[in-house]
Amino acid sequence: MKTNIPFQLGMEYENWEFDLEPMQDRIMGYDSYIYSKKIMIFNTEPLNIELVFHWDILVAVILEFEETDIIKLDKILLSDYIQVNNYFYKSEANINSRIYKSLL
Repeated sequence: MKTNIPFQLGMEYENWEFDLEPMQDRIMGYDSYIYSKKIMIFNTEPLNIELVFHWDILVAVILEFEETDIIKLDKILLSDYIQVNNYFYKSEANINSRIYKSLL
């Protein structure tokens, strides 16, 4: 299913470099940033959008939502996003388990 999420794994850092704020890295060897612009996903605004890069290539997207908004977002699961608590994430296979564990 196609969503209105503007982030695709494999895209380059330069696509958003002026809209990113550095944060503490979630995974050693990978760079984590908060996306500062507001977007709507299925008419719901995320609390935070974290983009994880490796060598300037996007390898994970982590979306955090209010608990009350989770019920509205079941369609996002059809887009290969995985839900953990109040988060939905999508990542490359080689870091999938590390992202999952970091969200528990």
